[in-house]
Amino acid sequence: MRTPKIWKICVIGDKGVGKTSLIRRFVFDTFEDDPEETLKSKAFRKKCENSTLIIWDVSVYERNIRSILAGAKGIIVVGDITRRETYDTMGKIAEFLNGHRGKLIFVANKSDLKYQAQFWKDELNELSNFFDTPYFLTSAKTGENVNNAFKTFLEM
Repeated sequence: MRTPKIWKICVIGDKGVGKTSLIRRFVFDTFEDDPEETLKSKAFRKKCENSTLIIWDVSVYERNIRSILAGAKGIIVVGDITRRETYDTMGKIAEFLNGHRGKLIFVANKSDLKYQAQFWKDELNELSNFFDTPYFLTSAKTGENVNNAFKTFLEM
């Protein structure tokens, strides 16, 4: 019998990019159209295969962000494809995380609104190549690629 593994994963990004919605879609398979703004970081738990994921919804307003990120095996940096400034913030967050020991992936959320996209695959490829990390286009609303993004950490 294999010993279960516990993985700490942090989800971080600009306000309103859909961090909480992505986590809720993955953990509970639900979607709220207008969730409350996350003002303080909180954790969710999801059992997957022979592992347990502890997923931290990290507020950009958190004062002690480095201590929250400490020990994370993975970090998901989220942007909203309908807001160009969130793409820029994704790069800034990745720079801030430079030297973090865990796996980093980028998630461009709200792919169901691709007709309103202000950045898309070309820019995501550039960002992904620069930081040598994968990216996923996701939709918390439809569930597109959400499981794939989170389960990436289980394949490590």
